[in-house]
Amino acid sequence: MIRSVQNDRNHRGGVMRHGVRSFVVVGLALASLAGAVVGAEAAGSPVVAAMDDGWQSVLRRWMGNGWKPFHTEGYNFLAPANTPKRWGAGLTQDTPVAFAAICDACSGGVRMRLLDSRGAVLGQGQTVGTSTALSHMPMATEKASIELTAVGCRASNCVIRYTSFGRR
Repeated sequence: MIRSVQNDRNHRGGVMRHGVRSFVVVGLALASLAGAVVGAEAAGSPVVAAMDDGWQSVLRRWMGNGWKPFHTEGYNFLAPANTPKRWGAGLTQDTPVAFAAICDACSGGVRMRLLDSRGAVLGQGQTVGTSTALSHMPMATEKASIELTAVGCRASNCVIRYTSFGRR
């Protein structure tokens, strides 16, 4: 009987430790999910969700060709139609870089240009379906910017999702 009670205590203690551990893991997962939902709502949840299929296609295409995305989820921002937005893009000599973007409601896609620090065009993106991509081999290490413009947007503000890629 004593041995049985001791085993029962050990068993319950093990279950309790396992139960607490599971509760913490589930809690962290829910907190993470809540953060993701809040982030998605802030960026326009229904729109961002609608872009997921297109975005996954972009990722598969680039990752399948040996590129690694800087940010798998992409960065989302609002842009009025035909109004360029610029984001910093550091370039390293002889280190290839690529950029990809999609728009939620653009009839003409996203116009993408890579500009040096003086504003000269280093590269222009190519639109393929609903996505636009640009790859570049820098001849020098320099500060640059990626300019994204929602072309022919059917909404007052378009959601654009983009990221950069480096070689694996």
